[in-house]
This record gives sequence, C-alpha cells and structure tokens, in this order.
Amino acid sequence: MKSYILLIKCKTDTTIRTKSKKFLIRKGVYAYVGSCGRSCGRRVSRHFNKEKSNYHWHIDYLTKACEPIGVFVMNHVGEKELALLFSKNNAFIEEFGSSDDKDAKSHLFIVNDLQELCSTVCDKSRER
Repeated sequence: MKSYILLIKCKTDTTIRTKSKKFLIRKGVYAYVGSCGRSCGRRVSRHFNKEKSNYHWHIDYLTKACEPIGVFVMNHVGEKELALLFSKNNAFIEEFGSSDDKDAKSHLFIVNDLQELCSTVCDKSRER
C-alpha cells in the first residue's frame, strides 16, 4: 500500500464547502494524508490540477482554493498509520478527509514546522 502527504499552502483564510460539510481553513501550510495504491501518479497529479471535472473528495475542494506545493510518496506505510502519527503532534481540521477512518479524527494537519514534518516523514520511511 502506498500513501502520500500533500503539502498545501493557503494564502488567505478560506471556507471550504463540500457536498455535506463546511470547513474553515486558516492561512498557512497544511499536510493532507491520502492513499494512492498503484495509480499513485494519477492520484497525486489530480491534486495539482485546478480544472477538475468532478469533486469527489474533501481534498478536491481544498486544492481548488489553496495551492499544492509538494508531495511525499510513502511505500509500505498506510494513510491511517500516517494520520495517527501526525495527530500526535499536530493540530488538525476535524473530520477532514477521514470519513472512512474510524481511528483518526482527520487527515488534514496544520504544519507549524515544515522541517519537523520532513524529519518525521524521513524517520518513518526508514523504519521499513
């Protein structure tokens, strides 16, 4: 199983309205955790495309309003495992992107220290 961490920069405060929820996203940098399986390139590139034909996931709405700035792809580390890891030390936007994850309250995390996040990702990738 592959997963990814999408880094997103929001230049201003914004409200994201999905089909059923509303999220207040403050100005700043965020890390979104997702899974991508064998079609990882297509999944990740979707997030960098502002002109989507349909909006299915919460992240689709966020990447329309804010700018994706980078991505880490993780082999052999699941998205749920990453979400639980990030939730220990990072604030998050409750219920964002986590409707199929009963253990993590979110898959969107506020990044206060990008260097610390990179170190966490590198440490986790070395474990395997």
